[in-house]
Amino acid sequence: MLEVALAVSVLAAVILIGVLISIGNERQRRALEELRSDLRQWALGDLEIKREKAVREIQIIDPLAWLRDVTRRVTGEAREFRDVAKIMDSPEAIVVTATDGSYLMFSPVRPAQIKKLLGGQGRKNNKTGPLPSMIRLMSRGKGNLQTHELSALNAGIFFDVEADRVWRMFTNRPLNTNQLWLYDFQA
Repeated sequence: MLEVALAVSVLAAVILIGVLISIGNERQRRALEELRSDLRQWALGDLEIKREKAVREIQIIDPLAWLRDVTRRVTGEAREFRDVAKIMDSPEAIVVTATDGSYLMFSPVRPAQIKKLLGGQGRKNNKTGPLPSMIRLMSRGKGNLQTHELSALNAGIFFDVEADRVWRMFTNRPLNTNQLWLYDFQA
């Protein structure tokens, strides 16, 4: 009988120790999770402070040169731009001419919408100036239109800030997105 009582008390002690260890482990897990969360928040805050400091130092003197540099980073081609051919309101776009005779259009409008607009170029109510006739001629071969997405992933870590500043310099309006599309109508 004494042996049974001793076995039960040892079993109870082992179970109690197991429960206490589990409770301690759970507390430790929560503390580590909270520490990880605090460290993550601190790191994000630190990066935000460093980014805001760096953003204040960003200066864009020549917006056309900035567009040229972004184009080179994304396409891998060094192209020279002649000038801004047109600032379009519908669709929103900045169109530049390259020295090789091609047109490049920078726009926040997605490719599906641009292709839809290019497909309906023949309508009389489409008044975007003399350039669309050239784009219409160049886009007939469909193979001549190359599309590139421009974002912080491929055009630089401060792309969103720089693009907004360049967009404001050309259009006097903010850029309400963190990406642009480059449409290259090659000659």
